[in-house]
Amino acid sequence: MATTKEQFSIGRMLIQLALGAMLFVSGIWALQGGGDEGVRAIKSIIANASLENILCIVFGVIELIAGIFLILRLFIGNKFGSFGNILMIIIMIVWIIAIILIDFLGGSSIFKTTNILSWLNQFAGHLIVLGSIIYLI
Repeated sequence: MATTKEQFSIGRMLIQLALGAMLFVSGIWALQGGGDEGVRAIKSIIANASLENILCIVFGVIELIAGIFLILRLFIGNKFGSFGNILMIIIMIVWIIAIILIDFLGGSSIFKTTNILSWLNQFAGHLIVLGSIIYLI
């Protein structure tokens, strides 16, 4: 957990950079209407096209802003104060929703997969991202 004065470490910097880049790219993909796993999960669950588009745009914007925030935070530190912590909590909640959508409700969920090892690998990756988000709060 971060204190008033965050300690610098190479590991923390790499986790923050990788997570920020991943969320930034995922947000761009989501806004383009393709590649992002969360968008594919939303599309496989929602039947209403207009609601689907709105949710995909909101999901993409949140991912994009989260990625930009994490990368900016590397260079300017915790200048956002409480707002930065609130934003990280929002990012964590959105990622938990993404895990539920992708791993338990979407097209590649545990209930629809024929390859349990592939699903476990996907789920573990999502938990690593969640753990990284919690670590960076």
